[in-house]
Amino acid sequence: MLSKKLFQKIVEITENQRVLVYKNQQLIDVLTPGKHKRWDFKNELSFVYFDINTLYFSEQNAERLYRNNPQLNEHIFHCKLSNAEVGLLYVNDLLEGIVAPSEQLYLWQDAGDIRLEKVSIDEEIALDDKTLFLINRAGANTASRLIKSERTVAVKPIADLNIAKEHIGLLYVNGQLLKQLTPGHYGFWQFNHEIELKTFDCRTQLLEISGQEILSKDRVSLRINLSANIKVHDAQLAARSVDNVNDFVYKALQLALREAVGTKSLDDILLDKLYVNETVKELVAQSLTDIGITLENVGVKDIILPGEMKIILNQVVEAQKAAEANVIKRREETSATRSLHNTAKMIENNPTLMRLKELEALEKVAERINNLTVYGGLEGLMNGAIKIA
Repeated sequence: MLSKKLFQKIVEITENQRVLVYKNQQLIDVLTPGKHKRWDFKNELSFVYFDINTLYFSEQNAERLYRNNPQLNEHIFHCKLSNAEVGLLYVNDLLEGIVAPSEQLYLWQDAGDIRLEKVSIDEEIALDDKTLFLINRAGANTASRLIKSERTVAVKPIADLNIAKEHIGLLYVNGQLLKQLTPGHYGFWQFNHEIELKTFDCRTQLLEISGQEILSKDRVSLRINLSANIKVHDAQLAARSVDNVNDFVYKALQLALREAVGTKSLDDILLDKLYVNETVKELVAQSLTDIGITLENVGVKDIILPGEMKIILNQVVEAQKAAEANVIKRREETSATRSLHNTAKMIENNPTLMRLKELEALEKVAERINNLTVYGGLEGLMNGAIKIA
């Protein structure tokens, strides 16, 4: 006679375990923690162990088992999301992760206090500050942390965007401008949406147009460096008009500079230093205003001549300065001669003035004499040196 123990199976289950009992591959029971005895005379029973600390009921046929076995339902937390919904899964009031759209979850009820918050991503794709903070604190905004099935592609759930100070952001969703963003931190759901952000610096920006090789009207090769200050005053208009603001402004200024220099000779350019600045600004300012950009000012930093032209120009300048020096010298000589002529005429008609000039001359001579010996007294000296009529 066979012992009954041969047909009795004892199953011991710990606190963190749940066991599914199958008879001939059909689920018949769910065992909770404790010691369980089951008769199996025909060896028809099988037991499948699960660790509920893993949270997820990961049986391959979870959907069918849950649907067809009411005894399993009381142990499983089940939820289903539509294509337009995202789930925030909380366990014991802590954010466990983000559930992708169209997913179904099967979780062990006894794993903790489970709560799922559903968020419609069609009605509002923007996250409030509190939710964004919780998700970032939990480190849940990564593709690797996304709660999904194998059939779903892992993507980063949220576009985490930052707009710096003095900047403007334009938010595009599926290629359409949705809103203009002021400086700050934002989050937007990326499921079912293509998120794009364009930012514009609203401060005055310095743009350098350097090393431009340009021929003047008289075919002199010049290398010119230009700088300009620009400012975006209408970000939406600029975004609609051009793909890259700096590239567009650079090319516009480059073409205007070539036009301004190419229509003037070297002498004209050097003579009127403001010509290039004023011409470039006149050619470009209005076209930039039409696309939402203000050209505040523009100026030539350097005009660099070829080596041979520098030598020739220096020689010309040297000759000009020498000629100017000669003219000044002749002018001063003429002025001095005219002054002497006028003095002579005055002395000729005024004997007293003549005597005063003689005394001045005598005084200057005396200043250069260290020792003076007088013969015949002062009267003899005066009578010999100066004959007063």
